[in-house]
Amino acid sequence: MLRWAVALVFLVTISALTVVYTKYRTRVLFVKIQRLEKQLEAYEIEWGQLQLEQTTWAEHNRIERLARMRLELVLPERDAIVYLKP
Repeated sequence: MLRWAVALVFLVTISALTVVYTKYRTRVLFVKIQRLEKQLEAYEIEWGQLQLEQTTWAEHNRIERLARMRLELVLPERDAIVYLKP
């Protein structure tokens, strides 16, 4: 009878320690998830800003203006354009 009682106390203690450890791991992982979600949100904001910046830099009017100013490029006359057929 004493052996059963000792075994039962041992099993209950092991079970309690397992519950405590599982609860601790759950909290640690939850904190990690929260931190990663915050980081993901920051990355999404940065991605949106980069897309907006790329759109701004690639605007047709801006590229054409830079080509005219910096490279001194001009559109050819209409009769100087040659169209090639494949």
